[in-house]
Amino acid sequence: MLRRTFALFVALATAGALLPALAAADEPSIAVMPIAADGINPTFTATFDAGKALTDLLTNKLVDKGKLSVVDRAHIDQVFAEQKLAQSADISAANAVQLGHTIGANFLVVGRIVYLDKAGSNSGVATSALSRFGLGGVSTSSDKYKLDVRLQILDASTGRIVKAFSHEESRSAQGVVLGDMTGIGGYSSQSFGSSIIGQLLINAANDFANKISATTLTSAPAGPSINALIIALDGTNAILNKGSADGVTSGMYFNVFHEISAKDPATNQMLVTDVPDGTVQVISVSEHSCVARTVTGKPVSPGVAKNS
Repeated sequence: MLRRTFALFVALATAGALLPALAAADEPSIAVMPIAADGINPTFTATFDAGKALTDLLTNKLVDKGKLSVVDRAHIDQVFAEQKLAQSADISAANAVQLGHTIGANFLVVGRIVYLDKAGSNSGVATSALSRFGLGGVSTSSDKYKLDVRLQILDASTGRIVKAFSHEESRSAQGVVLGDMTGIGGYSSQSFGSSIIGQLLINAANDFANKISATTLTSAPAGPSINALIIALDGTNAILNKGSADGVTSGMYFNVFHEISAKDPATNQMLVTDVPDGTVQVISVSEHSCVARTVTGKPVSPGVAKNS
């Protein structure tokens, strides 16, 4: 029990370097990546981050559905900040594999808002300084707003596109175009939810959550379980004592650790614990060894590397 408690404490203390997948073996984990909003007029984005709103709304809707294990938004933001990653919808297959491994997700939701703007003329008067959008003001019934969003689900083990979705909706209504999100509730507030833009984004989040939850998600078969030793360091690269003869392939990821021994005062036994140091990715493979670049953290030698 002491060993488990100690190991859990250490893992939590180093969560920035390594986070285990949150899903059970029979429940795939999924992470909603920051949704880009490059289809919005810059004047609009100066007041409102529609991409963040849709990202948060979709994440919450997927959690409410309860069919998938959803990675926490705060952890995703932390990983992006630590790795200095740009929050872009253009994620390559290689980046998807790295992100999935670092975040702890089997699948990634990526995409962009390709259009969110006023699509019709305004014959009335909006009382906002940003009258083109009616922000903070009231729109007449002739105002029409359009939302167009494209999303994809990526398999984080291979980077392949599993499914692509789209949502397009136009809404003509009289009322507040964009509710106040600065108070209690934010994007979940009644003010935002009753606004025209709020309704468009909430409808999109509901639609995507239903489609994603109804999609059968099966990851590619897991490769062999390999435990290796870090026998040397070459700059930021780690040299492992396992190679192609052991099933190691280029692109494979390993979690790296160093061992700490501590005496249990209750039993006087020596306990050995693997302390996480980060993640490495294999870039070169020989028959009985390989070279892996550092992805997160800082590997040490001697150390231990595990691919599962």
